[in-house]
Amino acid sequence: MAKRFYHETVFVDLRLAAMKREREPSSKAYRQVRFENTERAAKETIEAEQRARREKTKRLKELRLSQQGGKDPAAK
Repeated sequence: MAKRFYHETVFVDLRLAAMKREREPSSKAYRQVRFENTERAAKETIEAEQRARREKTKRLKELRLSQQGGKDPAAK
């Protein structure tokens, strides 16, 4: 019987702690703001990746042009 009492008190303590814990707001407005923040972060990430890709392409193109400029024109 003592063991059952112990488990019940632990369960009650856990429920009490869960009730006291601050909960995340679940309003529609809060969910909408969170969704918009996630969308904005995703869009910024995609744009940053695209910028990096364009910069890399530009650098590679410049490198190829500089290498071609250094070659002997007769070798072409």
